[in-house]
Amino acid sequence: MTAASAAPPAEGRRERVAVAALVVAIFAVYAWGACRTVYVGDSGDLATAVAVLGIPHPSGYPLYVIAGWLWSHALFFLSLPLALSLFSAAAAAGACGLLYQIAREEALGKTPALFSALLFAFGPSLWGEANIQRVYALNALFVAAATLFAFRWRRGRRLADLAAASFLCGLGAANHLYMAVFGLALGVFAVATEPALVRRPLRLLACAGAVLIGLAPYLYLPLRARANPLLAWGDPRSAGNLARVILREDFWGRRFLEGPADLGIILRDYARSLLTETAWVGPPLVVLALVFARRRKWPWLLPVLAMAGNFASMALHGSRSDLFIWHRYYVPSYLMVAVMAAWGCAAALERLPRRVFVRAIVLLPPFALLAAGFGRFDRSRYRVAEDYAQIILRTLPPGSHLIAADDNILFGLMYLNLGAGERPDVDLILEGVGGARLGSLAFNPDHDPVFVTHYPNWKVPGLEMAPVGLLFRPVRAGRAWPPSLPVPERLAGEDDPHVPRDYLTQNLIGNFHYMRGVTLERGDWPAARRELTLAAEASPDNDVLFYNLGLIFSRDGLYADALAAFRRSAEINPREIASLSKPRAADRVREVAAEIDRLEKLEERLVAGAGGVPGPAGSAEDHRRRAALLAGQGETAAARGHLLLAEEAEQRGRSR
Repeated sequence: MTAASAAPPAEGRRERVAVAALVVAIFAVYAWGACRTVYVGDSGDLATAVAVLGIPHPSGYPLYVIAGWLWSHALFFLSLPLALSLFSAAAAAGACGLLYQIAREEALGKTPALFSALLFAFGPSLWGEANIQRVYALNALFVAAATLFAFRWRRGRRLADLAAASFLCGLGAANHLYMAVFGLALGVFAVATEPALVRRPLRLLACAGAVLIGLAPYLYLPLRARANPLLAWGDPRSAGNLARVILREDFWGRRFLEGPADLGIILRDYARSLLTETAWVGPPLVVLALVFARRRKWPWLLPVLAMAGNFASMALHGSRSDLFIWHRYYVPSYLMVAVMAAWGCAAALERLPRRVFVRAIVLLPPFALLAAGFGRFDRSRYRVAEDYAQIILRTLPPGSHLIAADDNILFGLMYLNLGAGERPDVDLILEGVGGARLGSLAFNPDHDPVFVTHYPNWKVPGLEMAPVGLLFRPVRAGRAWPPSLPVPERLAGEDDPHVPRDYLTQNLIGNFHYMRGVTLERGDWPAARRELTLAAEASPDNDVLFYNLGLIFSRDGLYADALAAFRRSAEINPREIASLSKPRAADRVREVAAEIDRLEKLEERLVAGAGGVPGPAGSAEDHRRRAALLAGQGETAAARGHLLLAEEAEQRGRSR
């Protein structure tokens, strides 16, 4: 008999009121900082799919799309991004309420139950997903709900509870594939708890049937694809394409894991995150819980299996950024830590004085997380991603064709153009989105207004890519480059200290200044240098940005700057850069270092042969003379580098 079922009706009502009050309070915290506009990363893709009833990136997330569409129509008086942010807030708050309920049904006191719920609620990764447009908060709700029913089954052995947990695994997997992993953990837990299950095929079939019924939302993918929606990743009309979308076939090639040694790197980061996500008290309390688990008959096996499955699936599949830059994929593990931390908290409280201040002290860690995260996760003034996309759309000529790539930029453009209907005259071509309005790339660069968001890997003789603000425009080689599109000096909220900057936001701001710098490179090098410096400062941990900066400095003959940029890129990521050619920054470091050594020796000979150079070292005169000497030897890139340094020296002289 559970604590909840054993309680008298009046106490049962008080418990329900307590859970409801907790959920409302946590929801209010999340909603206060909810993002009102489309966020960076996957948010634009998911919001677009909800807006047009389309199919977002693999695994297609059909349950999120359907539930988000229903939720946003119920909140029709709000903008779609805000409604979906509140959808995440409601799901995350609901998961926290279920954690409280789990603890109470395990006969724990109110303090351990509240501790568990709040520790999870204000953990950085959950909170970071609880007020934006993403799928991870809803996944947490399904993990908590399936755990609740699994524990109920363990206590009462009612088939209905095990079937309910199985159904939630299937239904949750239609939102995020982790629930399939949790389903495997549930199966092992059930058989270990009641080995006789393997001799009861009807019970097993009932649970398997519940899983299949839960997976029904996946039928949405092929059915909706046949209606040719504006967004349909992977075109899952055929069985083969459907399997590739659901199993995320295109993403397996990005995984970080290359050999057994990498498992240790991944495990260390995972273990460290368990500490930082729980104010450093979660793992110690888990250890305490495991010590007392057998005596108290706590169902420790399911949380441990769920965490092991979470780690294993990410180790086998996760990319470098998935594993080390953000930890949202480990939210199920943090939830399981919160479940077991409630047991550890209860065991500790039994050995402490029964005084109010003691229980208040117990709640300090989650409230410390609350204090630390309140400003960090306040997205209420966030407009960076929307502003970036709006700048592009509002400056394009009528009838433009825009070839967009890179999730961080593409998805914001997708939402504004396809989801919100801004600039319907612009033909947005979604590069890399299988089956989504790809069309032909044939065009006449003399007449057709074609633009691309990133330097394309085209090898077309006689065609150049002219940077024109935040975009590139194809032009015939040797022709005058078109004028730049009007771009402001800053993005909305870039200088606002109250606008949080996560990794993807930093990258977007960095790309903004990088493109401004590339556009200014030919006509105003000192201004371009300022923009490129701003890009590096805005996005200090972006290996791709620093690699590209190294390429720019190399082609401009600024080899010392190129070496510093490539070294920073290699420090961030010693492995292959995420691109089609998969280069390594370390290789460029060696090449540029060798080039610097060669040029230094050449310059020494040239300067000695010319009898020295006029002006002090580092002056404009010095650089111009060295440029002339190098140009005479056919060293055009190195000569350009000295000319650019001369421009910088002259500007410094004028500014004194």
